[in-house]
Amino acid sequence: MVTDKNCRMCNASETLQKSHIIPRSYFKSLKDKRGQLFSVTCGGTSEAKLTNSDPKEYLLCRECEQYLSEIFERYGTRLLKDRRKVKRSGDCVIFENFRFKEFYLYLISILWRASISGLSKYKHINLGDEINHLLCHCLRENKIKIQTSLRLDHFFKISLIRIVDKTGQIDEDAIRKTMIDLNFERGEKLDDGILYYFMVDGFLILYHFSSEKDIHTVRTKKNFAQILNKDRLYVPISDLGDFKQLADGFSSLTKHAVKHNKR
Repeated sequence: MVTDKNCRMCNASETLQKSHIIPRSYFKSLKDKRGQLFSVTCGGTSEAKLTNSDPKEYLLCRECEQYLSEIFERYGTRLLKDRRKVKRSGDCVIFENFRFKEFYLYLISILWRASISGLSKYKHINLGDEINHLLCHCLRENKIKIQTSLRLDHFFKISLIRIVDKTGQIDEDAIRKTMIDLNFERGEKLDDGILYYFMVDGFLILYHFSSEKDIHTVRTKKNFAQILNKDRLYVPISDLGDFKQLADGFSSLTKHAVKHNKR
């Protein structure tokens, strides 16, 4: 533990805990018996590497660490992991009794931690001080509303997609046990905004950040698979091949597995 450092959430000078950017529970379920996992960085060569990766750093005091865990993370991780609460209907899966605010802020907490992280692997996730401060404020206050008619989810629209391989070459269990770490893509035009994404438990999470000039458009525009403030969440099922970055990542894993089996 590190002492005499300021917590990045409450700014108090406290003994800091080693905070995970992506919740530790995901890494525990992904690692094999040797305590290792395959890491894939999408883009470029999309090369798969065996690693002990479980990235964490001194970011938060114990109180703030526990706060994020109890208020957001506990619900967020269980929602995607508990298969008993997932119903499949046609081309979508359905979550009943969905708690939008907890889940939305849980996902925001992951993006925020990556953005303030000092780890080199997250240096490409940089939202800037103003946005970091806004996200931190919403997390601390446990709210999404920014002003009377503006909410955080007007600017950060989060989508959730269940990923499958419709060719049948990769089974669902293999997809659930693969994690794609946080990455981003810029739109072709400035108005297109920026897309941040990662994948865990077979679900692709996408954050679309844009600053539309028209406030009405900001409030009313909806993205594909966007999670909404309703008590039932419909998550579309999409083919792995529809997302080039994911397809390249899984292709890299398959090549690595073939090479490993030939030894």
